[in-house]
Amino acid sequence: MMFNVLIVGLGRIGMGYDLNLDSKKYVYSHASAFDQHEGFNLIGGVDTDSELCKVFEGKYGGKFYSDTIEALRENEPDIVVIATSTESHKQILQDVIEYSQPKVILSEKPLSYSFKEANEIHELCKDNNIKLFVNYIRNSDPNVIEIHRKINSGEYAGYAKGVVWYSKGLVHNGSHFINLMEYWLGPIIGNDCINTGRLFNDQDPEPDFSLTFKKGEMIFLSAKEENFSHYTIEMIFENGRLNCEQGGENIYWTPVRSDVNLPKYSVLSLNDIECFKSSMDKYQLNVANELYSYLTYKNYNLCSGEAAISTLKSIKCLIKECQ
Repeated sequence: MMFNVLIVGLGRIGMGYDLNLDSKKYVYSHASAFDQHEGFNLIGGVDTDSELCKVFEGKYGGKFYSDTIEALRENEPDIVVIATSTESHKQILQDVIEYSQPKVILSEKPLSYSFKEANEIHELCKDNNIKLFVNYIRNSDPNVIEIHRKINSGEYAGYAKGVVWYSKGLVHNGSHFINLMEYWLGPIIGNDCINTGRLFNDQDPEPDFSLTFKKGEMIFLSAKEENFSHYTIEMIFENGRLNCEQGGENIYWTPVRSDVNLPKYSVLSLNDIECFKSSMDKYQLNVANELYSYLTYKNYNLCSGEAAISTLKSIKCLIKECQ
């Protein structure tokens, strides 16, 4: 079974991130992911930039459009990807609902800058029987899914504590890791601002803060993107340490053992580190795989509209507290 896909927005995440990369090794864009996946038919792309449209047609063969409504009228997409600026999401979604009836809408994050508008978007989808997902890519990473299983089964035991480093703004990039911690540790039950920080690009806050989840506590610290991109997680459990480096490209688990010389003491067993095989080079293909699983079997590891709104609500509370 094949499903038709229309991409609205052919910028970086829509098409550009991997345009000049080896598509067998790297899948960073929606266009490349749906083009490669055997379960999808990439029927078209929409963008106001005519040059991007020509590139899309030449590389992927799908028809290009400068107008979303025209594309919706001419096609019957099962999935519409909204990969445009955050401010445009609601209007495009309203157009999608008025002129077509897709099974799924996959929106880029954040869904909206406004908590009220994000809820309105979600309700519009519910009222029209359309499943809404938001592209927090790590939810679809097989390593992330396996760690979720290990935490929930008790294989990684006890109440977790740790540190998350993020950069390039709380809303745009820090939100990835709040959403990830909600997936791993459950709902947020408390928050505290440590340092108000600065505004990245004069618009996106970068505070230092702590979040308490059902299954753990994490401190989030902001790093300066102009120095280097820094997305690192360290989590301490009763029976070991979990490290995620480079945003998840390198993940490893270090178990606990008794000290050889002082057996009453427990230490990390650095000779028994378990390394996870990275799949971040094809993160957008992971998302496409999970979308196909949803459409075919109703099983999925994706960020739902509800989960994305929960993340946005937490961010809004933090921003208010840190003002």
